[in-house]
Amino acid sequence: MPISEKQLEANRRNAQRSTGPRTDEGKARSSRNNLRHGLTGQVTVLPSEDREAHDAFCNRLIAGFNPATPIEDQLAHSIAEDSWRLNRVAAIENNIFALGRGSTRGEIRNALADAQSFLDHARELNLLSLYEQRIHRNMQRNLNQLRELQKEREAEHRNRMEEAKLLAQQSLANGIPFDPIQNGFEFSNAEINLAIDRDNRLRAAQAQVRCAADTNNETHCMSATARIRPITRAAA
Repeated sequence: MPISEKQLEANRRNAQRSTGPRTDEGKARSSRNNLRHGLTGQVTVLPSEDREAHDAFCNRLIAGFNPATPIEDQLAHSIAEDSWRLNRVAAIENNIFALGRGSTRGEIRNALADAQSFLDHARELNLLSLYEQRIHRNMQRNLNQLRELQKEREAEHRNRMEEAKLLAQQSLANGIPFDPIQNGFEFSNAEINLAIDRDNRLRAAQAQVRCAADTNNETHCMSATARIRPITRAAA
């Protein structure tokens, strides 16, 4: 049911008077909106500037891993978070020594100040080192697991493509249209044809290379190259 002009005007006046949450609980809930991680939706406490830098850093790393499944995405996210933590450990360590230097100048004074900072904060620096090693081990474990999963996924993709090419060629040789979906494949006919064309070009190139190296049997090479025929293509 459409609202009247009088109601519409009243809504506009109310919107102009709105100043956001007014109670302490409402303000606290609103302030937490910027604390949610853009990838996971989990609440983490970071200043706005750090949050932007954190998300940009993690997003670039995750995109670089090119995850294709939820578990790959989770592992990539864990690796990115651990990389951020390692950088933070290094920054904290540098800042400890920077505090010890204060406003001093000169290489000798800075070296002595660094030594004193190490003595004053030996326990904290040792904890940072242990923390760094633990993060690095965790990151390496996740990285190995991610690489193994991606390796298995890529191998499965290659095997399924080989099966799709064989079945497509068999169907076309028998004069039967090939439907990848009905045969349980996620590939399109265009993708299968592209893979078949690549195989043809690769075999032709390999034959030419062998013939170019076989200077003593040029006639045989020309005959072998001529016998290479395109494989039957799947219907578009």
